[in-house]
Amino acid sequence: MAIIKTQLNIEGMNCASCVAHIEGDLKKLNGVKDAKVNLVLNRGEVEYDESKVGVADLLAAVKQAGYTATPLVEHDRHAGHSGPHGGTHEGGLAHGDDHSSHSSPESDKAITSRWQNFIAAAILSAGVVVLEFTFEIPNERVLMLLLSAGVLYFGREFFTAGLPGLIRFRPNMDTLVALGVGAAFLYSSYTTLWQPAADQYFLDVAIITTFILLGRYLEARAKGRASEAIKKLLKLSAKTAHRLTESGSIEDIPIDAVQVGDRLLVKPGEKIPTDGVIIDGASAIDESMVTGESIPIDKAVDDEVIGATLNGNGSLTMRAEKVGAATMLAQIIKLVEEAQMSKAPIQKLVDQVSSYFVWAVMLVAMITLLGWYLASGNFAAALIYAVAVLVIACPCALGLATPISIVVGTGRGATLGVLIKKAEALEKMQKITAMAFDKTGTITKGHPEVQEWVAVSNDESEAYFFEAYTLESRSEHPLAKSIVEWLKEKYHVTSSVPMIAIAAVTGRGMSGEYQGAKYRIGSIRFLREQGVYVGEEQDKIEQYASRGFTVIGFSRNQKLIGFFAVQDGLKDSSGEAVKQLKNRGIRTVMLTGDNSSVAREIAKKVGIDEVQAEVMPQDKVEAVKRLQKEGYFVAMVGDGINDSPALAAANVGIAMGTGTDVAMEAGDVVLVKGDLSKAAEAISLSAATLRNIKQNLFWAFIYNTVGVPVAALGFLSPEFSAAAMALSSVSVVLNALRLKRVALR
Repeated sequence: MAIIKTQLNIEGMNCASCVAHIEGDLKKLNGVKDAKVNLVLNRGEVEYDESKVGVADLLAAVKQAGYTATPLVEHDRHAGHSGPHGGTHEGGLAHGDDHSSHSSPESDKAITSRWQNFIAAAILSAGVVVLEFTFEIPNERVLMLLLSAGVLYFGREFFTAGLPGLIRFRPNMDTLVALGVGAAFLYSSYTTLWQPAADQYFLDVAIITTFILLGRYLEARAKGRASEAIKKLLKLSAKTAHRLTESGSIEDIPIDAVQVGDRLLVKPGEKIPTDGVIIDGASAIDESMVTGESIPIDKAVDDEVIGATLNGNGSLTMRAEKVGAATMLAQIIKLVEEAQMSKAPIQKLVDQVSSYFVWAVMLVAMITLLGWYLASGNFAAALIYAVAVLVIACPCALGLATPISIVVGTGRGATLGVLIKKAEALEKMQKITAMAFDKTGTITKGHPEVQEWVAVSNDESEAYFFEAYTLESRSEHPLAKSIVEWLKEKYHVTSSVPMIAIAAVTGRGMSGEYQGAKYRIGSIRFLREQGVYVGEEQDKIEQYASRGFTVIGFSRNQKLIGFFAVQDGLKDSSGEAVKQLKNRGIRTVMLTGDNSSVAREIAKKVGIDEVQAEVMPQDKVEAVKRLQKEGYFVAMVGDGINDSPALAAANVGIAMGTGTDVAMEAGDVVLVKGDLSKAAEAISLSAATLRNIKQNLFWAFIYNTVGVPVAALGFLSPEFSAAAMALSSVSVVLNALRLKRVALR
C-alpha cells in the first residue's frame, strides 16, 4: 500500500461551506485517508492510497462538487537529484521554476478581472441610480431593467457557482447571493413588463451586486497579501550561477543546471546560488532573508553557506552541497506551505457550524418571506426583506477567520526564522508552562571554545602565544582547534614560528623546540609526565575542572606558563532567551547527558531553574512525562538524534535548525538558525495568532447572529446588507494582516 500526498489548485471556492463540501466528497472516495482544503490559498491537499484511487478520481470528485481543480505539480529539474519528496506529488522546488501556483491565492490576471467586473458593474449601477432619482424618461423602467441585467452579467459568477450548488443540494455563499438578487431581478422584471404600477427593485439588484463584487475584489487582494511570505521566499533564489570548469574558465549556467560538487564563483553583492561550503575566499554574508538574523556573518574557508543569502564585499569560491528540493530555502518553503495547509483544532467548530449555516439562512429567508407576506399582504415588501436576509449572511467571514490568521502567522514566523510545521502547534505554543532544553547545540554552540587564559605570572606570558599557535595548528583535535581560533580572534596570531622536532602524543598533547627551548601544550597529566612542574597552580586547576572546564596547560622547558580553560561556548542569545521565558512564568529545565558539574555551571550562567544531568534519551522522555503529570504543558527544545524521542513526547517539540534531520522531523517547530531566543518569539507569535483567530471568529459570529435577525425584522435595506456583508469578509482579512506588524515580546 503506497500512501502518497498530492496538492490541488481549486477554483470557485468562496466560503466555509465550499470547503466542507469538497473535503466531504474527497473523503468519501475509497482509498482517500485525509483531505484538507484551504480557502485562503485556494488549494487542497489529499493523502491517499494510489493503488485504490488516482489524481483523476480526485479531480472528478472536486468537479462533481461543483468546483474546478488542477494538480499542483512542482517540477524539480535538477539533473540527478531525487530527494525524499521528488516527483509530481510532493516534488521539490527547483529554483528556476515558475511558481505561479504557489505565489498567490488568485493570479494577478484573475484579480485584474475582478476589478474590471466591479468597474463595469459600478458604471452601469450609476446609470440605474441616475434613472431612479432624477427626472422620468420614456421606458425608464425598461432601461433600468437592461442596465441591471448588465450588472448581473458582470456578477454572473454568483449564478454560475450558486445555482448548480442549489440543484445539487450543496448551497454556498454564491447561492444566497444568486437567490437574493435573482429573485429581486425577476420580480422587478415581471412588474416592469406586466404590472408597471407595481414596485421594482432594480436599484437594489445593481447596488447589491456591485457591493459584493467590490468585496470579492478587496478580499482577493487581501488574501494575496496574506500569502506574501511564500511569494517573498520564492523570489529569493538566484537565477544563475558562475561555474568553474576543469580548465579554470567560468561559465554562467541556470541555477537548475547546478550539480552537487560543482565549484561556483560568488562575486561581491551576489546571492549565494545554492547551499554549500566555502573552499576559497572570505566575506560577510547577510542571512537575514532565511534565518531572520539581521547582522551579516563573517564566513571563510570550510564555513557553510545558505542558498539565496546575500554575499558581502568579498569574492568566494564554494562547492555546491545541496541543490533543488534539498536546499534550506526549498525546505523552508515546503514547511511553511504544509503549515498553511494544516488546520488548527479551533477550526473544527467553524467547520461544524458552516456545514449547516447556508441551509439555516435559506430557511430564515423563507420564514421572513412568508411571515411578512402573511402579516402585511405586501409580497414586494416581504420579498425585499427576504433578499436582505440572504445577502447579509456571510459564511465567507466564518470560513476565512481561522485559515487567514494561520497563513499570516506562519508567514510571519518564516520571516523571523521560526518554521511552524503544523497549525496545531501554532495554536498550542501559547499554552506552554514548562520548557525543557538539551544542552549541547541548544543552549551551547556544540563545540569547545577557550573561555579564559590563566597565566602563572604576568611576565610576558603572552609573548609565547606564537609557539602555542605553531603547535596547536599542527593538531586536528577539537580542543587544539579551539585554541587556534581563540589566538586568531583575541590576539590576531596567524603565523607560526620555525619550530623543530614537533611531536604529537595522540589524545594527550603536542611538543616542539624553538630557539633552544622546549614547548609543550596538552592535558595537565601530559605535562606532568613530561616533567613540567605544576605545583602551586594545582588548586586553581582543580577549581576550573570542578566547574566543568577542560584545562589545557602550556609550558616552556619545565615551567608552566599558564593554562587555557576550555568549555562548550554559550550561544549569545541563550541567557536572554531563558530570561524572557522566565518572565512569562515558564519553568525552565535542562536535560543533558553531560556530567553534572558542567551542566550546573552552564545552567547557572543562563539562569535555568532545574538541571537533570547524565541522562539517557529515554530518561529525557521520562522527565518530559513527569512534568506533564505535574500539570505542566511542556515544550522540549533539542537538536540531536538523542533528543527526538523527547521532542515527540512533549506537547510541543521545538527543533534547532542547526541540528539533525531526525530532530527536525520530530519537532513541531523548527528554529532555522538554532537561536533559542526565537522560541520566546514563537510563543508570542502563537498567542498573537490565537488571539487574532478568536477576534475574527467573534466578529464573524456576532455579525451573523445580529445581522440576520435584524434583516429578517425589516430594519436593514438590501443595499446596506450587501455593503455590510462585503465589508465583513474584508475586515476579517485585514484584521489577520495585523499579525505582520504585531510586536513579539
